[in-house]
Amino acid sequence: MTSMILPEIAEFKLVSMDADSGVFAVPGTGYRLTLQVPEGFNAPIGRRIRGRVRGRALRMHRTGAGGNFIEPLDGRPRIVQGTVLAIDLAADEVLMDLVVPIRLEMFEGQSASEFSTGEMVNFYMHPGATFTPEPAEA
Repeated sequence: MTSMILPEIAEFKLVSMDADSGVFAVPGTGYRLTLQVPEGFNAPIGRRIRGRVRGRALRMHRTGAGGNFIEPLDGRPRIVQGTVLAIDLAADEVLMDLVVPIRLEMFEGQSASEFSTGEMVNFYMHPGATFTPEPAEA
């Protein structure tokens, strides 16, 4: 892997909030993802916000066709397909381009080492993907 800076930060518009999750619209698309937020998370509704998305993959499968997508368009990510951007062997995680960058823990019994950057994979996501905001820039 090269030492380039990876696009791990996602940009959203915060649409709504409840006690432990928010609805995040992906600018320029119809996607509205429901993601868990950290305790005490407080951000203005209707404003753009940047942060990291993390999730857990169920078994990943290689695919040779199609593009990057998240289903459903509105709700928690369930069925996804995207491109492997990077592999973190130490953490056994992959960074994927799934419309937005998402860092994923691997399914038990499957290893990040089984995949290569640039490969396209699809899989179901475990419920509970999270959003962690980036610290405000000075």
